[in-house]
Amino acid sequence: MTTTPFVMPGSDLDLTDGPAVAKLLRQTAAANRDDPARRGCTAHVPARGRLLATGDLHDNTLALQRVIKYAKLDKSPDNRVVLHEIVHGPSRLNGMDLSIRTLARACAVKLAYPQQVYMLLSNHELAQRRQEHVFKDGGSDVDAFNDGLGHLYGDDADDVHAAFDEYVDSQLLAVRCDNGVMCAHSLPSPRKIEVFDKGILDRELTQEDYAPEGSANLMVWGRHQNAKIANELAEDWGVDTFVLGHQSAEMGWRDLADNIVILNSDHNHGAALPVDLTARMDRDELMQYAVPLGAVRM
Repeated sequence: MTTTPFVMPGSDLDLTDGPAVAKLLRQTAAANRDDPARRGCTAHVPARGRLLATGDLHDNTLALQRVIKYAKLDKSPDNRVVLHEIVHGPSRLNGMDLSIRTLARACAVKLAYPQQVYMLLSNHELAQRRQEHVFKDGGSDVDAFNDGLGHLYGDDADDVHAAFDEYVDSQLLAVRCDNGVMCAHSLPSPRKIEVFDKGILDRELTQEDYAPEGSANLMVWGRHQNAKIANELAEDWGVDTFVLGHQSAEMGWRDLADNIVILNSDHNHGAALPVDLTARMDRDELMQYAVPLGAVRM
């Protein structure tokens, strides 16, 4: 018996065509804003079907392909997936970051399934949007991304970056499920909770929210959450369990506090977490369903 190879939407994209990539990013921004599940900066997911939660992807195209294959978006309109932190990968071409190509592939999936794909704001995409340098291995991820756009798109690079900015401005801050699960890139750190606007999920984001000390910035950059903060936010927001990225999970998933699951999807042990939207499950029950992406056959 032969198996039909998996073909991801957008596999025929010309990733070196600057105007086409800019158009794709702008169409994705419009699809993000027009999602009927969106209220404020949050998507509200009903209690039916399945949602596949992921962690940071960081230009790991194979991981993205495995995520989309496992999400089975084509099998049911009630199958959904959460994507975030797609740009700024570890692999460089002569010091240039070409992660715009993986982002374009993810955008093609969003446009193919506009009401089934949720794209979350992350700290790296926000840093790139604001040109606020993130340094790794002695170099700036932001500069490397800019250099990559120049290499790929030449005179069209500025327009591609402007379209990228529009895309970032359209991203969600959270995905809330009726079963008590909330997906986000991160949560504010304990030392910033006093200046964090807990009402941010119910409104559209402003440029002040993106700035340093703005509440969106504090949320996507937050680390070292403790039980007190997790429980405080869970009570205020009516959440049972948070599913986050941003922090390290060496084996793909780990717990943090009693109501937080951390996912990484971008390394050799990367994982995703299928969530049954019809059932309420606590952190430990959810973690039993985590799937190593390496087990997804392409």
